[in-house]
Amino acid sequence: MNKSENIKKIFEYLYSNKHTKEFCQKNKLSDEVVFNSFPQLNTFIASIDACDRCLKNFDGNCKSRLTFLVPSLEYKDGAIKVSYSECAKKKSLDPNNFEVYSYSDNEVELEKTLPRQNLFVFLNKFTIDYFNKQNPKGVYLWGSCGTGKSLLMYKFAQMLVSKGAKVFFAYYPDLVRELQNSIGTPELERLVLKLKQTDIVMIDDIGREANTQYIRDEILGPVLQYRVDNNLPMFMTSNRDFELLEKHLSETNNYIDQIKAKALMERIKYLMKEYKLEDKDFRKNS
Repeated sequence: MNKSENIKKIFEYLYSNKHTKEFCQKNKLSDEVVFNSFPQLNTFIASIDACDRCLKNFDGNCKSRLTFLVPSLEYKDGAIKVSYSECAKKKSLDPNNFEVYSYSDNEVELEKTLPRQNLFVFLNKFTIDYFNKQNPKGVYLWGSCGTGKSLLMYKFAQMLVSKGAKVFFAYYPDLVRELQNSIGTPELERLVLKLKQTDIVMIDDIGREANTQYIRDEILGPVLQYRVDNNLPMFMTSNRDFELLEKHLSETNNYIDQIKAKALMERIKYLMKEYKLEDKDFRKNS
């Protein structure tokens, strides 16, 4: 490839990015200025491409090399310069809007399998309806171990927070233990109010905890009823389908109460649509 062909390729690359093309046209820049500013423009393109991807699907994690900094171009004194400003998305990640109880984000990237893609369509519909104040139902996501239910819900929670929702995300077995240990203390009421009043509540791995009469009847029942009465969406993940969850909720300390379990399931079904995630075991495959 000769020199002129190389130069042509450089200009094709720079003008393939809509931001640099619009900037150069707006400022009526000569080919010489554009060519001599290739290092600056190349740096800008590398950063702005990541920002453009975030605008389409922001999951709470910045993909840019310069975390939460947005580049912009400036033409001054005959030269192109790149400057940076703080991303507005960072401000939306208000820690007060996202309370996570006993879950560690290990920054794993989501593999986009077909079953997950179908779920994303489902969750996207919820997002549109929720922010349009349509009072949509949440999702009861169940399936085999290792399919990524917890990670999917956690990433979805981050996305909702980035759009302004307040989310309480809790690993249920640990939350149950904390609720039991907090009986008789102000912490119990704080946790119950969080479960009742937060915009969106996500309960991870329900059905794995040691079920007790007190938690079922004095905590879970009132929380579900409050959210039903106030049209507050809720999400859950589990290894059990609705039928097996009802059986689990009926059994406490060698005592079976099918009537109370059925009443709880009616509220759960009112708040959530059941969705089975049939996918490979990512833990085993990794």
